Amino acid sequence: MANKAAFIKTILDGIEAIVPNSPNREMYESMLGAMSDAQIAQYVKDLKERKKRLSIIVPNGVKYGLDVQRNLKIAKEWNHSFFERLWMDPGNGLPKYLTPKRYLVMLLPLKRQAQHLVKKVSIPEDNKTIDDFSGQPTGPSKGSKISYPEVQILTALNLDNSLTELLKYRGGDIKGFDALNTSISRYGGVSLNSIKRLGTQAKSTLTLSTLLTGMHLENEGLKR
Repeated sequence: MANKAAFIKTILDGIEAIVPNSPNREMYESMLGAMSDAQIAQYVKDLKERKKRLSIIVPNGVKYGLDVQRNLKIAKEWNHSFFERLWMDPGNGLPKYLTPKRYLVMLLPLKRQAQHLVKKVSIPEDNKTIDDFSGQPTGPSKGSKISYPEVQILTALNLDNSLTELLKYRGGDIKGFDALNTSISRYGGVSLNSIKRLGTQAKSTLTLSTLLTGMHLENEGLKR
């Protein structure tokens, strides 16, 4: 490949411009320098077809790093814009429109969290055993849990009633949980508004309040 040296120099100069004085330049210099002309040609082809991408490693706490203002300056020199006007489609028969302002548009990696219940399914044997401190099912009565990412998703979807049921009535509110099950067994369903009037609390809240009170720390855990 006649332009191998020029290609390598372009890559190294670009990396040095983005992250000065970092090991990234040496890493690519070693990798590209060891490639044959045929391998370089294939590598360039893969970059053009976006089968491969150039990566820069910048760990936390190192002396070198990325700089937003420097990146904007480099982008201007390379005739690249991070900001674009976007076509918006409101739907419902409304016309599409182009945003008057420009917005940051970037390609970012996305990693989906593996939350497959089938891999960690837990079927409780009964509904009789609870933890004295939290009021939550334990031992043979312990089943599935709700994770913090799942809580964030429900919050983002404004599913407040679902959160109340899962974190309160099924999460340690013994009296409220009994009322919930009683309503389901008698009437085939339950309304959170109907059992909310009972003014019950999760056992974990009462336990924490008791511990804080024992430490002479005023708290509102016992207030309703």
